[in-house]
Amino acid sequence: MDLVQKKYQRIDERTVLFNEEYYLRVLRVRIDTWDAAAKEELFTHLYAFESADIEMEIDISEEEKGHWYLQLLVPHVLTLPETAAKRLTRGETQLEEHLAGQLAAELVTPLTEAELYPYIKRYNPHLDVTA
Repeated sequence: MDLVQKKYQRIDERTVLFNEEYYLRVLRVRIDTWDAAAKEELFTHLYAFESADIEMEIDISEEEKGHWYLQLLVPHVLTLPETAAKRLTRGETQLEEHLAGQLAAELVTPLTEAELYPYIKRYNPHLDVTA
């Protein structure tokens, strides 16, 4: 059996280089008190988000647990880690501004370093941590 090995490299306490493809940060959005209509409206609002600095993916796989995840991505190709960190920070700020009318700030929290690895590993069971 041929296993697909993915690479995980820590850049800082909130950022990783995933599979030498993307710099990645992940935000958790609490939706446990939201009804279906509010979730749909939020999803539509998130889907409309655009940034020149980052790409964003919405992960609703743990909706039944009361939260979604927002994956903030910067392509690795021709991007130094310092530049990626600046772009991710600018993108987070743009996203905060985009969500200002939709969500209270305390409902969106970044995954900590201890949470980030297990989050990525659940989608990539054969994750190889590199220095």
